[in-house]
Amino acid sequence: MCLRHNPAGGWRSITAESPIHQQHSKFNRYLKDGKEYCMDGFKTVYFETYGCASNKSDMEIMLAILEKSGYLEVDTPEEANVIIVNTCAVKKVTEDRMLERLRKLRRYGKPIIISGCLPRIDLESIKKTVPDFSGIIDPTSISEIAELADAVARGSVGEVRFSNKPQDKASLPRRRLNRLVEITPISEGCLGECTYCCTRFARGRLYAYQPDKIIKRVEEAIAEGALEVQITAQDTACYNVDGYNLGRLLEKIASIEGDFKVRVGMMNPDHASKIVYDLIRAYRSPKIYKFLHAPVQSGSDRILGVMNRRYTVRDFVSLVETFRSEFPTISIATDLIVGFPGESWEDFESTVRLLETIHPDVLNISKYAPRPGTEAAKMKQLESNVVASRSRRLSKLAAKFILERNMKMIGFVEEINVIEKNRRNSLFGRTHNYKKVMVDGERFLGERLKVKITSANLRYLCSEIVSP
Repeated sequence: MCLRHNPAGGWRSITAESPIHQQHSKFNRYLKDGKEYCMDGFKTVYFETYGCASNKSDMEIMLAILEKSGYLEVDTPEEANVIIVNTCAVKKVTEDRMLERLRKLRRYGKPIIISGCLPRIDLESIKKTVPDFSGIIDPTSISEIAELADAVARGSVGEVRFSNKPQDKASLPRRRLNRLVEITPISEGCLGECTYCCTRFARGRLYAYQPDKIIKRVEEAIAEGALEVQITAQDTACYNVDGYNLGRLLEKIASIEGDFKVRVGMMNPDHASKIVYDLIRAYRSPKIYKFLHAPVQSGSDRILGVMNRRYTVRDFVSLVETFRSEFPTISIATDLIVGFPGESWEDFESTVRLLETIHPDVLNISKYAPRPGTEAAKMKQLESNVVASRSRRLSKLAAKFILERNMKMIGFVEEINVIEKNRRNSLFGRTHNYKKVMVDGERFLGERLKVKITSANLRYLCSEIVSP
């Protein structure tokens, strides 16, 4: 996913056709909060951010720090003094897209800062692709972004800001990319040692943030008008600080006054299973979306062992069944890696049977590809045509189940907060179980509506407004 400058509440470039530009044609001017600014004398930054909610949150923190240091966000690389690309590199195909994007941005001849996970995962590929890079910064060093931007704007090259000392990001400033959605990180890193995963090289071992700072951040966001709070981490179920596990933390967040909903981010099955009844109790709050993202990765216990996932297929199924018994309409999201080294036909068929058992609402399928520094990269790889064939079969099966689950929502009457507008100006909210629902009309952004689900497809539900 690519996010550039957010028009709502951010900086808006005045076009050549606008009256302001016609009156002041020799200047490039910007509007913010109803005020006009001239770019001359200001430091300007263009950014792109990719990947998960944690990475997006890092970008929001960097933008706030840059704004406090006098930087203006601009809409195009041509207008910028500095370009920032906040990268994702969890998959090989994603890394390839990041490197290609860096090649294209390099043509502008502007200083480029590369942030996100890629620098820690594959620094050598960056050096080969952008040998004259200006700056690199890792996720644990983002509080230094303003100093780095100033340095590269003055002409410094090859600047690298890496740190092995994590910081409590819940207390850092942020500038929400969507003013209606608050992304709240509760920790960084994980406790796992999965043989395929390179993200842990970028995010490190688990470092959980203080609960009081997390609560304060959510309270501030609600006071500022946020309607959705996304609790995010590499594994939210790992959270445990001062007697607060994830369940207790969610209960505390749900007790905050205000009209908002909470989406709980990814939790690994082994850690979620240990606190399942605390989670169930927290999920009973109407403020918590009935949505569970638990990545299983394979339907074969043998492959899970080789992956070092530390749970069994039965553990995962039990977790899903426990949540569904309490919340029958809950949306279950999971992830699968297809074509992992050594995956036999029997292993793959076990994964197929798992899908036929759980019927997920959301399924993220990744074709395995080796990642730098991982144990799985040293293992014997499957033929690419075998991996592709298995991926196609899983995708076809998943599409069937996802559509069936979405179709079951037809006829439901839901109260939704309208929180998103796409490039075609279509508006979207989320149902009680976090299914995306489209709303007709352009004037409802930020409002709460009662809608009836009228139809469904693979990507979202369609609705008609019952009452505003």
